[in-house]
Amino acid sequence: MSEKIKRTPSLLEPESTGGDIAATGLDFQAYLILCKIPYWLSYEGFSSVIWEGIGDIEAKFFAPGKGQVSEAIEAKNHDLTPVKFWEEIERFKRMDEGSPGTYRWFTLSCTGLSDNLQPLVNGLRRLRDPYPFYDTSSGVFQNSYEDYKEKVKKLGKNDEMAEFLFHKVLIEDKWGSLNDKAKGIFKDEFFAHLPEFDIRSREQEKVFENLLVLVRSQKNKPASRIQLIHAIHSAIDEENIPSKPVLINTALEEIPEQGKELQFLWKHFFGGSERIYPPASEWNARMYQELLETKKWIQENRSTRKVRLSGNRRISASLAIGSVFSAVSGFVIEAEQRDGQIWSTDSYANEKTPNYEFSTQFEKRSGKELILTIGITRESIAPEVIAYLQGQDLLHFPKLHLFSQIPIVSAEQANLAADKIKKEIKRALNETKANRVHLFYAGPAHLALFLGHRWNALAPLQCYEWVSTGQYIPTCSLEVK
Repeated sequence: MSEKIKRTPSLLEPESTGGDIAATGLDFQAYLILCKIPYWLSYEGFSSVIWEGIGDIEAKFFAPGKGQVSEAIEAKNHDLTPVKFWEEIERFKRMDEGSPGTYRWFTLSCTGLSDNLQPLVNGLRRLRDPYPFYDTSSGVFQNSYEDYKEKVKKLGKNDEMAEFLFHKVLIEDKWGSLNDKAKGIFKDEFFAHLPEFDIRSREQEKVFENLLVLVRSQKNKPASRIQLIHAIHSAIDEENIPSKPVLINTALEEIPEQGKELQFLWKHFFGGSERIYPPASEWNARMYQELLETKKWIQENRSTRKVRLSGNRRISASLAIGSVFSAVSGFVIEAEQRDGQIWSTDSYANEKTPNYEFSTQFEKRSGKELILTIGITRESIAPEVIAYLQGQDLLHFPKLHLFSQIPIVSAEQANLAADKIKKEIKRALNETKANRVHLFYAGPAHLALFLGHRWNALAPLQCYEWVSTGQYIPTCSLEVK
């Protein structure tokens, strides 16, 4: 008879079903989930938690470009000996190898560790905590990492295990008093990770009880972010419920693990100093799709439609973000400026808003596509764009050139300028009957963001990035909402 194949990880393997057979320590697991909920909710992409799935506890997170990734937690209501400790680490490693890309992190949570494991755990913390400060190629990091590997080898493990432990495993041996002091620990975790809540002690008790009831009712079933938030909100007065936007960051390099924003890693689309960009098909297949997937996740998992945008990006990316998180979809974008100001797309012009005027040149010709150039705080960019168009099959199309030397000084004025641009585009589209716009833009990213946010009811948009004098490259194509 052939030997039975062992598949790992599986919901039906003994390590996964052990919690259903032996119920000891379930209070510890429930309290641990409660105390971790505030930490998970502080991550913008946290989606849900399940108790007694593959591991004792699993938390699921959405990450743009990666989809759903998980943190697996083994909860042990006792101190761990070296034998039991390494059994759990080996189990984590098998799970990671058996389902690559599923788990971003593994956590071993226990009441304590035996004394001979402390040098390893202390060394791991000593190396990991300053990790973001030192370049991984520096002598400081390399020497420290070699010293850490020696500690692992002294315990009978190899370099591969040391690497897995460093990059994928968290060790928490701080839960010794959890069963007796769960409410106090939960309170500390709640205010440490969710400082936006300003609630009284009576409400704190009710939040704890609501979440405990929810967690216990969901054993072996996911508890969603929305369910957890509802349990919290239903325990507190309406005036104490904070309004917090979804934090989105566009980054050139990945933020270390403490970064909690929804993070778009778009170095590939930034071009570098040489402005070498990927083809338009890649902008659409990756960057634009990541935005659409993120919008869908927010609509399904978050109660707010307000997002706060930080980071670095090219003009095409700003247009795409504004277009996806559009006004017609009910979204509001708060954009962080370099001077620390926040410009919001719902800050509309009022009687105090300085007027904004454009110089306009319109070349009405036949053709189903409109060439649009926009230059802000400069003369018209039309001559440079026309030089580029001479090498393309676009020169014969109608053209609308808008430019102004006036800087935009506020969100209200940016909304005013975007509205005026939109009216000019509508007029040109009506006169030419064009059904597509090619946009060449030179100006501040915040106006591009606001324009994309209000692009609805116009025509599909082909964006371009400037490469060098008279040279552009097509990037993303944006559809009409």
